[in-house]
Amino acid sequence: MKTYDKIMENTYKLFLKKGFHNVSSSDISETSNISQGTLYYYFKNKDELILSVLDKYILGTYYEYLNNANKSKGNSLTKLKSFYIEMLGLNKDYTSKLEHDDDFKKILLLSFEGIQHYKEISKNYNKFNKKYTIDIKNLIDSGKENGEIRLDICTEELAMFIKFNINGIFFLWIVQEDFNCKKIIETNLKHVWDYIQK
Repeated sequence: MKTYDKIMENTYKLFLKKGFHNVSSSDISETSNISQGTLYYYFKNKDELILSVLDKYILGTYYEYLNNANKSKGNSLTKLKSFYIEMLGLNKDYTSKLEHDDDFKKILLLSFEGIQHYKEISKNYNKFNKKYTIDIKNLIDSGKENGEIRLDICTEELAMFIKFNINGIFFLWIVQEDFNCKKIIETNLKHVWDYIQK
């Protein structure tokens, strides 16, 4: 593995374990088995490294999940279900896509921390969120054209509702013990679909 990639991967793992502010440049150098000089050869400071890690491993993950949701085949309900499952980082059987089940929760917390402390990250997340909203609107419009979704429902309002519903599941998942993702997703999806189907 190239030194740059090794630094990025090890830093990401350290961030998942300790958060941004509890990871020092010495921790990163030690874990990557490099000198501090080598670290600063690749990254001018820790902030630049944080931005690079967030863009690659966190925003990159969100974009990958969004792209997977957009590739879903079938009717509007199947596609909508794919958005719920993918955006929560789950496989079709509701198991986590990540190596450890709680890593996605950590990713969410790192995202919030990054948005709060870094303007560049906030800007990149805004760009992602716009695409996320547009993709849901496209799904709704396609469902209307196919006669699956009621025409009298405002696409913009419904897209925001669905997005907020998925985001609400994020937050509950982080804070609530014994959270049954499958049951919550299927129940919410049933209510949404019962309301919007033609």
